[in-house]
Amino acid sequence: MKKLSLILLLSFFAYVHGQAQETSNGKSQNSFNEFNFGLAYISDENFFFPGASFLWGKTYINENNIIFEYEAGFAFPTIVTGKLGVGKKFNNTKLVLGIRPFPFNLFIQSSFTNKKNGYWVTSVEFNPLNSDNSISSGSRATLNFGYRWYLTKNK
Repeated sequence: MKKLSLILLLSFFAYVHGQAQETSNGKSQNSFNEFNFGLAYISDENFFFPGASFLWGKTYINENNIIFEYEAGFAFPTIVTGKLGVGKKFNNTKLVLGIRPFPFNLFIQSSFTNKKNGYWVTSVEFNPLNSDNSISSGSRATLNFGYRWYLTKNK
């Protein structure tokens, strides 16, 4: 009986240790909601215009801390928006480069230290195209700040 108890106890510790190894390797899949606010620079008019968005998204991080993420949602003043990015996780910071299809921008985004229910993000965006076309909504660059709430974490 002692031998069986010892085997069960060792099996339990091996199982728990194996689970810890799986989550500690950085591999994860997270769903989130995100609220953003920011300013868009309208170069044709030479002024800044405020905006906001609410998005739903998903982040995948592989065992090498490579990030793939996407988001889609509602925005003011453009009504809809989305983002697609790839990046790298450095400790608790995520650095992502990507594209916003509408309004069209290339972006770099950084996160801040994770909290229990989410984390802060900021991004700088730039439109390399002529800003007077309809796909850019007139903006040449934007600066955004946002907060992400976890819907699911470390799946």
